[in-house]
Amino acid sequence: SGNVGSKVMACAACHGPTGRGNAPAAFPSIQGQRATYVALQLKAYKAGTRTTDPNQMMRNMAAALSDEEIDAVASYVQGLR
Repeated sequence: SGNVGSKVMACAACHGPTGRGNAPAAFPSIQGQRATYVALQLKAYKAGTRTTDPNQMMRNMAAALSDEEIDAVASYVQGLR
């Protein structure tokens, strides 16, 4: 559901409620990806070493997440079906 306090939007806002993405908007599917992979990618966005996000959308979101929140999001994403 995101985090109002740190202004982090819910993943579903862009990737959909099941994580299948939004092809017309070019938001990729994240459904069922392994938690270790998701955490690595979020940490790379946070560090600015992954820059595949138009307008820095993922970098901005990841920068507002703690490492514990990244791990929680990664675990959640892995469970999306």
